[in-house]
Order: sequence, then C-alpha cells, then structure tokens
Amino acid sequence: MKKKLNPIIIKDSKHVKNIFIQLDLKKNSTLVRSNFSPWENIALIIEGLAVTAQQCIAEGIDRNEVYKAINEYLIKAMPNYKVAKEKRAD
Repeated sequence: MKKKLNPIIIKDSKHVKNIFIQLDLKKNSTLVRSNFSPWENIALIIEGLAVTAQQCIAEGIDRNEVYKAINEYLIKAMPNYKVAKEKRAD
C-alpha cells in the first residue's frame, strides 16, 4: 500500500512558509529561494531537518544513525557547496 503524500503548498501565508532548495550535485552548488531573508531561512530549514529526522526515526531508522548522517553532512558536505549568485531584476 502506497503512503499518501501531503500536497506541496506553493503559496506563502501567515502560517505557511515555503522555501525552494535546489541542489546540483554535478556542479556541487545549491540555490535557495524564498520571499524572506536568508537568516529566516536558516531557522526554517533547520526546523524542516528536525521534523524530517523525527519522521525517519518514527519509520524505524535508528536514532543514532539519523544523528550521525546529519552530523557528517553538516561537518563534511556543507563547506564544499558554493552559493550561486542570483541575478535580480530590481
């Protein structure tokens, strides 16, 4: 039986925030788009990571394995990514 996926919400509201994150693993770059500041993005992305980690644990993945994967990513992978410079039409 397939698990029903939640719909993707593409309109922000007072209670719903959307962040679009695009990873290009070939070019080793990432692009983050939202209608709020990068500083707010950090908190919301970390919140999303925490919820995702808890879901993995709830689905039976060992808690230590989840924490180890997050730790390894943050320590090893993040410094290797370059932020794409975005052209803005102001």
